[in-house]
Amino acid sequence: MALQKLSHAHLRVKNLEESVRFHTTVLGLEEIARQDGTVYLTCGTDGTFDVAVTEGGTGVISFAIAADDEDDLNHYSKRVSDAGVQVREMTDCDPGVEKIIEFDLPPQNQKMQIALLRSEARKHYYNPAARKANHLSGLAPLDLDHITLRVGPDATQTIEFLRKHVDFYASDIVEFPGGAGRLAAWMHVGDYHHDVAMFAGAPHETLDHLAWTIPNMEYMKLMLDQVARGGVMTEAGPGRHGVGSNLYSYFFTPDGNRYELSGEMPRCVDHKAGPFIWSADKPGIFSSWGAPFPESFKVGS
Repeated sequence: MALQKLSHAHLRVKNLEESVRFHTTVLGLEEIARQDGTVYLTCGTDGTFDVAVTEGGTGVISFAIAADDEDDLNHYSKRVSDAGVQVREMTDCDPGVEKIIEFDLPPQNQKMQIALLRSEARKHYYNPAARKANHLSGLAPLDLDHITLRVGPDATQTIEFLRKHVDFYASDIVEFPGGAGRLAAWMHVGDYHHDVAMFAGAPHETLDHLAWTIPNMEYMKLMLDQVARGGVMTEAGPGRHGVGSNLYSYFFTPDGNRYELSGEMPRCVDHKAGPFIWSADKPGIFSSWGAPFPESFKVGS
């Protein structure tokens, strides 16, 4: 019994058909279903959808962590309910999804799901060469990588809820100057550095970015050229993060949502070691996301 990784996300977009066009003809995803005003798209390698888009603004509606079996759903349904948060159970709600539990993640109330995929959507391993369609000579993200949320003026409540009630581990935490709350955190359920990350933000913000897996820097450059030919300019990067050390580049889609191309995500295999704690009042800690932090910036573990 275990949680696996980020399975899929559901985003609001400004224009549905323009969003679908970008995802399929520029990003290289495949449309696999439409229902109730929502379009489901996939990278094509894992038997289910990676992102769903619904017209009506920007930001995240929901995101899902995959579960091993129904025992996981029952286990976390009780844990979250015992924490005083209402849990909703749904079956046959999305393509390839057998059953989910869903609850509002405090304090911003993004809908967090734990999802059991249909047996036919699960594979022993995933083959990137097995995509049913090959729109752009195979140049597309390999998988959905992680999601980074905006969680209100202080990330502490979200961090502690995920840690205490959904068995997330924190890899890195950044504190506000003087230790007055948490500015950011990177958290995981498996071995990868982060499945769900978060930044403090304005009360109306729900999403910082959704990230897609790419294998290396050369692939990233080709993807960025492809995105540029689609009329979208790179916002930041390419580079290597200080926190997490994964490769990155960012751009805003025509929808108004920020996407990241992410590669070489490190593993955190010693969960008992606890997170690195960084202080935001150290000069230069966020001056460049691509620069490693000097050892002196680490204030605890």
